[in-house]
Amino acid sequence: MAPKRGSASTGGRPSKAAKKDTTASACKEIADALEIAQKKDVPADVTTFLGAALKHTLPTYKEERHEFQAAVLSMVEKTLGDSESVLLEEVASAEATVNGGEDEKTKREAAVASADQDFKTSQDTAAEKQTLKAEKSEAFQATVASLKEAQSKQEDGDAEAVKVAKAKEAFTAARAELLAPMKEAGGNKRQLHNLAKQLKAVQVEDSLLEAMELPLGKKPEQRGRFDAVILEQLDLHLSEKDAAFEAKLKEEAPAREERASAVKAAQEAHDSAKAASEAALEELKAAKAAEVAAKAAAADAHRSAKSLASELAEAAHQLDSARQRLEEFRSGPLASFKDLLERSAPQPEPEEPPSEKPEAPAAEADSAPPATTA
Repeated sequence: MAPKRGSASTGGRPSKAAKKDTTASACKEIADALEIAQKKDVPADVTTFLGAALKHTLPTYKEERHEFQAAVLSMVEKTLGDSESVLLEEVASAEATVNGGEDEKTKREAAVASADQDFKTSQDTAAEKQTLKAEKSEAFQATVASLKEAQSKQEDGDAEAVKVAKAKEAFTAARAELLAPMKEAGGNKRQLHNLAKQLKAVQVEDSLLEAMELPLGKKPEQRGRFDAVILEQLDLHLSEKDAAFEAKLKEEAPAREERASAVKAAQEAHDSAKAASEAALEELKAAKAAEVAAKAAAADAHRSAKSLASELAEAAHQLDSARQRLEEFRSGPLASFKDLLERSAPQPEPEEPPSEKPEAPAAEADSAPPATTA
């Protein structure tokens, strides 16, 4: 009975299914690596497209690829180059941080010294502004008292002149608004009463006030010679009153002007001191704000200097991680891509010649014993 054909050994070549799984895994790994290039401003849509195209291009043997497949793989190769550039830059950045540790230490120590000095200066400035504010406020309060005193003197000193001015104003109004119309057209009892009241207030004689009612109560064409004499005497007396008002006001004018000048000067000093006090207050506020900011900056500088050691340790860790990522990229997806990119179809194995059974020599056939018969 012929022996059965032995089954294929598991230690031989990997099956097609195993190769397919390995290639698919490599394509997935390469597609993930393409996304790194997004940090080089490669659009996400592009990396997604290229990653999806890998399974339709990379498994095909180099000699069997269509020109479109080759073009896609060329773009993949360029994009992987961008990904590698990103990783190289991360390594370079981490190396720069680690290698610049001493320079950074010197820089931060200088920043601490500068920030401390700025804080001290801001404290001194704030103290100066506080003193200045107190001085300006005190000066302002002094002008308040001076202004009130000048205004009080003006009010007391001008009282008589103000009284005279008001009386003259009322007297002038009575002559223009009451007397003049009645001289032109005559008046009634009510008008005569109002005029008499106004003129009596400025001490016009009662006899003249009684006498004026005779001509003023008549129409001009009804007045006689005696009426004209009364009106002339009234005008003369009122003119004397007006002159007396003017003389009194002229007499008071110099003193009034002096008091007004004093009030004006006090008011100007008050306004100037007020403006200076308000300006000093604003300067103090600004100085205090600057002090707060300088204090915060100094605290930040001290924290920054204190954290340098931990930052450098973290930078060293990041450098190790960056180097590891670069190595894993090169040995993983990049190497897989290069292998599959250049992969050629396997050559067929040479066929073995068929084995032939050797014939027995003739001499041996002749010397064989004759067959026996039963």
